[in-house]
Amino acid sequence: MDSHLTLIGSIVIGGIFLLSLLGFQSDLREHSFNNTNDLILQQNALAITELLESDLRQIGLGVDSLAVITSAGEQSLSYYADLGVNGSIDLVTYSLSNPGMASDTPNPRDRILYRIINGTKQVNAAMGVTDFRFKYFDRNGEQTTNAAAIRTIELTLEMESTAPYGKKYAHFFWRKKMTPPNLLRS
Repeated sequence: MDSHLTLIGSIVIGGIFLLSLLGFQSDLREHSFNNTNDLILQQNALAITELLESDLRQIGLGVDSLAVITSAGEQSLSYYADLGVNGSIDLVTYSLSNPGMASDTPNPRDRILYRIINGTKQVNAAMGVTDFRFKYFDRNGEQTTNAAAIRTIELTLEMESTAPYGKKYAHFFWRKKMTPPNLLRS
């Protein structure tokens, strides 16, 4: 009888130990996937923020006319700049697609960020963009919608991972105000 109790106790303790190992493995897998999702999102976010900062700093570069910014909307911006610094003026447009256009990913909130240079779309500019907004300010720091009066641009970018773990998406938020030097000429 005593050996049966010892055997049953060993089985119970072994079962508890096995269940805790399985739980640990599950937690480890979830943590690993979340870290991977975060890393991919951070890499995508770094690439797009560097591109945006570089492009927006060049607004008006090499352009002699005062009509540097051709249109300035809440989710789009078009301007002239010599992006290649080769004497050729480019028309650059950033715009955000309507919801549902990024149907290749399981994230229902992500959209396509278009970077259009001289009419050629570069749709792979960013993966997982969920919000992309501009605000514009004049020389006095007052918000404006007049393209000719814009001196400072505030950009808000939100991104999420393209695939969830469970129902959770990794999230990234970035907001930056910049004053392109070529907008200060007038």
